[in-house]
Amino acid sequence: MSKHDLTQGRVSASLARLTVPMMAGVSSSILVQALEMGFIGQLSTAHVAAITFTFPLVMVITGIALGISIGTSSVIARSVGTQRLIPKAGAMSDGTIQADDEVAMLGTHSMILVAGLMVILSTLCWLAIDPLFTAMGATPELLPLIHSYLDIYLPGTVLFTATMVCGSIMRANGSANIPGAVMTIGAVINLLLDPIFIFGWFGFPAMELAGAATAMTLTRAGTLVVLLWFVVEDNMVLRKDHFRHWYRSAKRILHVGLPAVATNLIGPVTAAYITYLIADYGAAAVAGFGVANRIEAVAAMLIFALSGSIGPFVGQNWGAHRVDRVRNGVTASYLFCLGWGLLVAAPLFLFGNSIAALIDTSPEVITVAASYFALVPLSYGLWGVLMMSSASFNALGKPLPSTALSFGRMLIVYMPLATVLNNSFGYVGIFVATALSNAIFGIISWRWFARRLDVMAGQLAH
Repeated sequence: MSKHDLTQGRVSASLARLTVPMMAGVSSSILVQALEMGFIGQLSTAHVAAITFTFPLVMVITGIALGISIGTSSVIARSVGTQRLIPKAGAMSDGTIQADDEVAMLGTHSMILVAGLMVILSTLCWLAIDPLFTAMGATPELLPLIHSYLDIYLPGTVLFTATMVCGSIMRANGSANIPGAVMTIGAVINLLLDPIFIFGWFGFPAMELAGAATAMTLTRAGTLVVLLWFVVEDNMVLRKDHFRHWYRSAKRILHVGLPAVATNLIGPVTAAYITYLIADYGAAAVAGFGVANRIEAVAAMLIFALSGSIGPFVGQNWGAHRVDRVRNGVTASYLFCLGWGLLVAAPLFLFGNSIAALIDTSPEVITVAASYFALVPLSYGLWGVLMMSSASFNALGKPLPSTALSFGRMLIVYMPLATVLNNSFGYVGIFVATALSNAIFGIISWRWFARRLDVMAGQLAH
């Protein structure tokens, strides 16, 4: 497997080696989700509304797994960077574990941690489906549709989340090509299976939403098997004696992972509240919001890919005391986000209604989605800056600023502002609040990370 030393060479080249494979994987997955939404849109607006109601819960599960992945990536990348600084380092401070064994041990323990959490979480979520979605505003007619999706999706979350952690382990080691390629191939297979199971092609029963969940679960199972083989083959997990010291590893991972989980959970809570506000305007409005979110994910997929790459880059270089490369890499990521945000905002503003019509032809759905695209994309660049800053804080092993930024953006600004503007301007006011909160906290995060890095660099020098 190809590994790259992220502490050497051109900063842009190092980031590109991480980002391009991840971009292929992330973009293919997001495109499949958008196309899947198009398949679901051919069923009915009610099916689109039902899948939209599931977004916050799916985001909760993904957010917890992503938090563990972030913690794993942070500790592994800094460990790898330290080995670059002190090649073939000897025992750790307690004299028990060799430095070049530490990465595999951390990988093993992170897999155990996320698998255990997901089994518990998915069970609790399944038991809470009816009261949870009723409280969110789902009508009794939508509950069977929601069940048909989640009854299959939830048991498969262990597969999905373990796949995420495998990818994080490999990227933290500087190995981005394999997870990117496997994610891309998996997304293509998922896309091929979707219409077969949703519509019942080739003699299969038409499973509708259950078919979408089945296609994803089968694909994730295959993806996990392939990625797990690579990380085991390259001695990144499951080496001798690496089931020992689990508590110590879990503590290190969760030092970054728990605040990252908290940060990621704010988004689903906010999404559930915003969905609740929009539900007052009917199922078509909820469907329009869901369509806009799926298309937005496609528009922002390069930013998502870069946010997953900047962490390993910052972590390795910080571990190797290359503060100059940390600063240059983060600045480059900011500039990319601002440029990309401008690039995608114009076509979404001009053609958002036509793009939405590809998923759902209902005039009400298209109107809501077009209103979203007229406002929110203007903030994509600064939203990306916020993502880069948060990922970089986590990579430095300083997750609390990232959590504070997310809490401030969602709970202090976005939700109250959305409530006030919704009362005055309807769902358009909610979209204005989205754009303003993205922009405000993008600027705040930029300044905060710069100052914090200066302070930490001064401490490192002494």
